[in-house]
Amino acid sequence: MSDTAIGLIETHGLIGVLAAADTAAKAADVQLLGVERVGGGLVSVRFRGDTASVQAAVSAASEAVRQVSQLVSAHVIPSPAIDVEAALATTSSQPVAPPVSPEAPSSVAELEALSVTRLRQLARKTPGVLLQGRQISRANKDQLLAALRAAARGASDADRR
Repeated sequence: MSDTAIGLIETHGLIGVLAAADTAAKAADVQLLGVERVGGGLVSVRFRGDTASVQAAVSAASEAVRQVSQLVSAHVIPSPAIDVEAALATTSSQPVAPPVSPEAPSSVAELEALSVTRLRQLARKTPGVLLQGRQISRANKDQLLAALRAAARGASDADRR
């Protein structure tokens, strides 16, 4: 059996996981395996080293996270099975899937369900919307929906050409 171990720390938000990675690297001789966005605001960091170093790193990093963020979980896997290390290597090499853009609702019903504030944000970011600046700020929901629909029609007409 090997004396290696894998340390895992999961936090809410990026600040906590960065504090964990920094503290773990400074506290013990560990190798950072990666940082991964899990979803729902959860972020995890993984590192490897000898068992004593990983335990010291996880302990120090957990305390650092508690000072700046919310620690969700911390765990040390001593002498991990080869399959576990392979699974972690596969996970870390896969790119994080890009999030579905909340800026591009796919249907009219989705647009109509958005708040006026969200429609204004979307109008400012959507190319082809004829409203500008204060016009967007003063527009009501119907005006914003009409402008966004017109911009979408204009984009689809340009795609057909």
